[in-house]
Amino acid sequence: MRKVALFFILILTLSFPVAGNAQDAACIDIDTLVEQLNAQCPIGHKDVWGINSFTMVGDRYALVDVKVPASLSMILSSFSDDTDNVKRLWIKELKEYGEEWNQFVDKMVEANRRIIINLHPEGSKNTALITLLPSDFNKTKPRE
Repeated sequence: MRKVALFFILILTLSFPVAGNAQDAACIDIDTLVEQLNAQCPIGHKDVWGINSFTMVGDRYALVDVKVPASLSMILSSFSDDTDNVKRLWIKELKEYGEEWNQFVDKMVEANRRIIINLHPEGSKNTALITLLPSDFNKTKPRE
């Protein structure tokens, strides 16, 4: 009986630091999260894809500078139309940046703030903007 009690005490003791870290991540505010993400930049993905920077613009929106392949510069306008299909494409593509990106999106949606993506083809001065509204992320979630 004593061994079982010690085992449960050990499990409880080890689980408190993990629970504390999870709460810290959930309690972080948007500005702090954006600063942390920006400090990690550039964040590479798929060789020529990457996030160059994260910038919070007041309490209205976040500007995310995304490096895309140079080959997209000629058709950049097609990839930046203000349509649901284009937005779904970029939302799906940006999910590939992992859990930190998903946490960032969750915080922005929760705060009802826009995310503006600045598409920047590698080696080009041309850029294009895509505005993602909180409702755009809700459209991409599967319905139950």
